[in-house]
Amino acid sequence: MHRVGLVAAAVIIVALIGAPPAAAGPPDVDSGRLERLVTVEGILDHQRALQRIADRNGGTRSTRSPGYTASAAYVKATLEKAGYNAHYEMFSMPLWRENAAPVLQQTSPTGRTYVAGSAGDDDSPSVDFIAFEHTPTASLTNVKVVPTDDIVIPSPGGTTSGCELADFPAATRGAVSLIQRGTCAFTQKLENAVQAGAAGVIVFNEGDTPGRSNALFRSAPFSYPLPAVVSSFAVGQELYNAYKAGRNPTVNLATNGFDEEKLYPNVVAETRRGDPNHVVLLGAHLDSVPAGPGVNDDGSGTAFQLELAEQLAKAGAPPRNKIRFLWFGGEEDGLVGSQYYAAHLPDSEVARTDMMLDTDMIASPNFARLVYDGDGSTFGSENSGPEGSGTIERVLTEYWAQRGMVSEPIPFDGRSDYVGFVNRGIPAGGVFAGAEAPKTAEQVARYGGVLGEQLDPCYHEDCDTYSTVTRQPPASTMLTYATNPALAQQQADSLRGNALRSLQQFKNTLVHAVWYFARARNAFPPKANAAAATTATSSHQFKYRGHERTRDR
Repeated sequence: MHRVGLVAAAVIIVALIGAPPAAAGPPDVDSGRLERLVTVEGILDHQRALQRIADRNGGTRSTRSPGYTASAAYVKATLEKAGYNAHYEMFSMPLWRENAAPVLQQTSPTGRTYVAGSAGDDDSPSVDFIAFEHTPTASLTNVKVVPTDDIVIPSPGGTTSGCELADFPAATRGAVSLIQRGTCAFTQKLENAVQAGAAGVIVFNEGDTPGRSNALFRSAPFSYPLPAVVSSFAVGQELYNAYKAGRNPTVNLATNGFDEEKLYPNVVAETRRGDPNHVVLLGAHLDSVPAGPGVNDDGSGTAFQLELAEQLAKAGAPPRNKIRFLWFGGEEDGLVGSQYYAAHLPDSEVARTDMMLDTDMIASPNFARLVYDGDGSTFGSENSGPEGSGTIERVLTEYWAQRGMVSEPIPFDGRSDYVGFVNRGIPAGGVFAGAEAPKTAEQVARYGGVLGEQLDPCYHEDCDTYSTVTRQPPASTMLTYATNPALAQQQADSLRGNALRSLQQFKNTLVHAVWYFARARNAFPPKANAAAATTATSSHQFKYRGHERTRDR
């Protein structure tokens, strides 16, 4: 969109929202001036640039694509123009290559060779099984198959097969473990199989619906030590029934692949001024999914941080504490860039880090105001952040509450770039406008929007574009009226300008939180940010779940 479009967008914002009130708080952390400097129009300028980059690179900015390389170069050049000493910090995201097709043969009680597939056959009914990404070159001959204890066929209520180490019987040691899909991530099931002493793994699709029946291509943990495949429900059911009938099934199982070292850039910059013993981290992910340009996920967080960095460089009042801006790659591949960065922070750096604020999706067209439950008061301590995270939650929620805007907590569920920092004991928090979850009646009452539609109807789709953010999502994304085009169009029309509302509301609370923690002294309890650095700082390579967790269940 040209500048004329940005002016029109500004008119929508003013008409729908009005000017934001001045920030509350002590004078030395008054964020009102910075909120006025950081504008939606400035954020949109950067989102438009990201859309153009995607347009020139096959419609995507995914980490392994030229679109990501161009996005990183754009962020770095923008920061340097603003006066920052921006630089790349490389992270390892190995590329798995399959040298030969995998083998799965039933050797008893009957002889049968199953049809192998590859990554391109994901969810295809024409193949019987596919090797896990990152599974090694390994071969097993005539090895017994031992199911987990809690396989359920049929499983209308789902199954927890392999989600706990106790699910694996003693006979698993030295055998091929047969595990049913369901409830927890594939990676969790595989890690438990290793702990149980399995020699290999077959995870079979759950079979509870027609959509959960075919063989799948999924990622194992990096450097996974066992041959492992994902089979169709039919293959798993056949082997399971043979075992339950006392016929002692055995198989040949072979995989053939290796990981090739690949390095990609995170982009890092920090304010020239500020106390280096009190560092405030801001993190957004720069990559999109392969399917689309990712102008909301996470072009919105990326663009907000760029606009904030530019305006901070112009603002007269310097931060009291140092602010470090981080743009991560590999988030959509499993939080790879952020995990790598956080795990390699020296303990001395961890001790100097006050907190990490995660900015992932703030322009969802059917948005809700969601804040991470830092103190665990809603979702329990197991879903909270390190000590001090509750302070971040309070600053974010109180900003909205003082303006008559309700918000709601969400758990630290492991789906965004805060994970690596939480693992290092660094207080963390953030806001989230929503992704694939359908909007509830309670949320419609709080925020408006469309009941039953995804908070971001274009989440991980090719329609996550600049047009969707500045106008509205396509009617084709309105799922509750998929069979009624007229009503679907009405729903889409009702969301016109809603992503701009989201940007306005989220950018203000984020600016306030950044300035609060950049200016305040003793915002956190003593030593809250210096908890033991539990993750080793020696060189590692990472392959984690991130947003893929929803697909891995």
